[in-house]
Amino acid sequence: MPSVLEGFRLAGRPKIVLAGIEAHVCVLQTALDLLVLDFRVYVAADATGSRYAIDQEIALRRMEQAGAILVTSETVVFEWTGGAGNPRFKEISKLVQERMKQS
Repeated sequence: MPSVLEGFRLAGRPKIVLAGIEAHVCVLQTALDLLVLDFRVYVAADATGSRYAIDQEIALRRMEQAGAILVTSETVVFEWTGGAGNPRFKEISKLVQERMKQS
């Protein structure tokens, strides 16, 4: 196991969030490898891509069937804040809302 992954394990961090291009190759293979190593894999579906939509769709489906959890990048951001009790929650919410206006 590469030292980075061992570091995650030693730090008690079993969850890994993936994002990237070529969802049907790079992201998929990484997710499958991490699942075999018993990591909890979260794939930020809106932060992945493939040249063809069908490749991304099938890759996301395959990762989910293998045990990965599909999320959005916004979901990840708000989970990491820990909720409205976080002193930076309003600031983060504002950034997310600004991003939504730009989309």
